[in-house]
Amino acid sequence: MNFIHTIKFKFTLWYLAVLSVLLIFLCCGVYFALSKVLYSHFDKRAKNRVVQLSEIRDIISIVSEGTFEGKPGEYISFYYYAGNQLKNVSHHGLTFPLDDQIIDRALAGEHIFSNVDFPENGLYRFYISPFIPGNSKRRHDPFSKPEKEPNRLNRDDKRVRKFPPVPENRPAQQIEIDKVALIVASPTENIKNTLTRLFEILLFAVPLTLILSGAGGVFLAHRAFKPVEQMTHTARRIEESDLSLRIDVGTKDELGNLASVLNQMITRLEQAFKRQKEFTSDASHELRAPLSIIQAEATLTLQKEREPSEYRRALEVISIESEQMATLTHQLMALARADSGTEKYQFEIIELSSFVQGISSDVSILCNEKGILLNTKCSEDIRVKGDKKRLRRVVLNIFQNAIRFTGKGGSITVQVKENHDHAVISFSDTGIGIHEDQLPHIFQRFYRVDKERSRDVGGSGLGLAICKTIMDTHGGSIEVESQIRKGSTVFIKFPIYGEPI
Repeated sequence: MNFIHTIKFKFTLWYLAVLSVLLIFLCCGVYFALSKVLYSHFDKRAKNRVVQLSEIRDIISIVSEGTFEGKPGEYISFYYYAGNQLKNVSHHGLTFPLDDQIIDRALAGEHIFSNVDFPENGLYRFYISPFIPGNSKRRHDPFSKPEKEPNRLNRDDKRVRKFPPVPENRPAQQIEIDKVALIVASPTENIKNTLTRLFEILLFAVPLTLILSGAGGVFLAHRAFKPVEQMTHTARRIEESDLSLRIDVGTKDELGNLASVLNQMITRLEQAFKRQKEFTSDASHELRAPLSIIQAEATLTLQKEREPSEYRRALEVISIESEQMATLTHQLMALARADSGTEKYQFEIIELSSFVQGISSDVSILCNEKGILLNTKCSEDIRVKGDKKRLRRVVLNIFQNAIRFTGKGGSITVQVKENHDHAVISFSDTGIGIHEDQLPHIFQRFYRVDKERSRDVGGSGLGLAICKTIMDTHGGSIEVESQIRKGSTVFIKFPIYGEPI
């Protein structure tokens, strides 16, 4: 079989599809989570930097004089209003292309994070917030000379330096600074490089993971479906002529349960084929005997001229054997229809006592001819639901067996009674009885307790099998108790009308 059309390939394909979707979602989650963490730490450092700058005295003057030494790549700007004019003091003279509305929002007390793309320097992320310098709320000249206290340029930088004096010819500008907006900006190149590297790693890792997972999936699928291949191999070797093979998986999982169920099914099939062969053999044997007798009688009779009485005797033998063949054929057809489920039953309400008494009256003639005493004990008002025609066949078959195997001077007792939720018809005779080890087989088709004796009395071995089939259809049962030379008792049980059938 082509690997593409196997379940292993489909299983691996679906496995890889699901794994690919999960890996994509996982990679996206990792990428965006790391990006969020990096930017979160980046923004936190920007906030801490604002706090550090606010602790530096006269930071605005230091930045305006160009003597401020910030961190590598860091840019700082102060925005404030002088009169009605917005002015700024920037580190390295860098001017941020910001909208005045953003600055106004910061001056109004809002903290804002955003990105600025400088054509030459790349992408910068800035943090703008209200700034309160160390000497706030005083008249301040951003270009004036600082007092004697030296400035610490950076809390992490221990170097201390003095600011150069402002030229004397430069007029000092006294500005009332009430509100200042501070912008701290740093390049995001490190974050970008980190995320790019992560993307490259994921771009390489995901296909590699899928390849390795695909190989592992094929291996696991092969191991998982190996018992199925064993089952297939064994099933190919099982034929109609030999159903003795069984599937051996050796596991207790679902495949083990499946193998057990298949073995049970094969066992049932083996038994069914065995019964079919036995049935065919027995049926052919039963039909061969009367046909042989008919053929022999006809051949002997036609060999020479005979007396009319001899012709009459030969025709009587042929008639008897033909009638037996017709009965056997009718029984075989009934069993075949029952097995195929095409037998149609017409259920109706039956008053069981009167039904059995009517059949007993018809059978009493046969009992009188053989010298057998027939007793009937029937309870009143026991109703069942069934097919009268089929149930009459069951009762007649039981009666015929009882009369056939009960000698002259014996007795047959028929009782109809109620036992809990069942109606029971019992047939007790004083006949020859059946051996205990033969009782489980008497309902098998063509089974005879004594084949030679059964043939002499006209039995075919199908009567009890037909009775059991009919009782199974009615939701009832048929049971036999017997002792050698003491007689037999047959129990027929029905659900009483009103109970489910």
